[in-house]
Amino acid sequence: MIRFALAMTVLLAMAACPATGPETLRDCETCPELIRIGGGTFIRGAETGDPAADESEFPRHEVTIRKPFAIAKHLVTRTEFEAFVTESGYEANGGCYIFAESGWRVDRQASWRAPGFAQSPRDPVVCVSWHDANAYAAWMSARTGKSYRLPSEAEWELAARGGAAGTNFWGEDDTLACTYANVNDITAKNKAAKAAENCDDGFMFTSPVGQFLPNPYGLHDAVGNVWVWTADCWQGDYGAAPRDGAAHAAGDCRTRVLRGGSWTDTPGPVRIGAREHRSPESRYSIAGFRLVRDLD
Repeated sequence: MIRFALAMTVLLAMAACPATGPETLRDCETCPELIRIGGGTFIRGAETGDPAADESEFPRHEVTIRKPFAIAKHLVTRTEFEAFVTESGYEANGGCYIFAESGWRVDRQASWRAPGFAQSPRDPVVCVSWHDANAYAAWMSARTGKSYRLPSEAEWELAARGGAAGTNFWGEDDTLACTYANVNDITAKNKAAKAAENCDDGFMFTSPVGQFLPNPYGLHDAVGNVWVWTADCWQGDYGAAPRDGAAHAAGDCRTRVLRGGSWTDTPGPVRIGAREHRSPESRYSIAGFRLVRDLD
């Protein structure tokens, strides 16, 4: 109760929080609930001297997204992905990079159905590649007649920040991380790390979507739980990154950008600005996805 009260105090104090709540829409009874993002401007990239940043987070710059879009309130779940596989016959097999007793390794038998740990139907689907995520988006588009896709890196960050600046939307108090996110916490028993966030989120691996408090725009798991694929090709820094919110299509498209962090990561503060990149064919038990939809 104390943690919840502190979290609500933070939310109420944030001027970025919409006064009337987020505007939501849904295209069908089983379609994801979407939150309308009316565009906006934010500062992307790390400040000079940030000890937690790497070279990919520079230079710091302003991004302005003028076109509104809608983003899913939740990460895509196992149940939702299973419906896609069942209806379409899509195959999302071929092994997955998982955490085992011997450490991180590729398990050729692992899949989104068996990622190396138990999941509930409402947990985010993992062990899905960038190609798998795009196939799901194409299926959703065909079902609804609307344009579903992966978010650009900039769209993801605008939505994840929820109108806030700084390290995280809840502020700089690292003890609040577990109120809003499933992270590498003190009880995670993450043998791949020797340090953890100074809080307890109650989960060792993934957690059901919506388990934690949302950000000011109404997104759950805006950071933490699983890394999410974005549409962007990787680049070593932000030097040539689009400033208008478009996905970067001129970088190294042999690797794609992931954002958001997960239930297990390199020790250090949870940071919205953190970036990762992996082959679009790769599957990881720490990576899933969230969709956006273009607005008419």
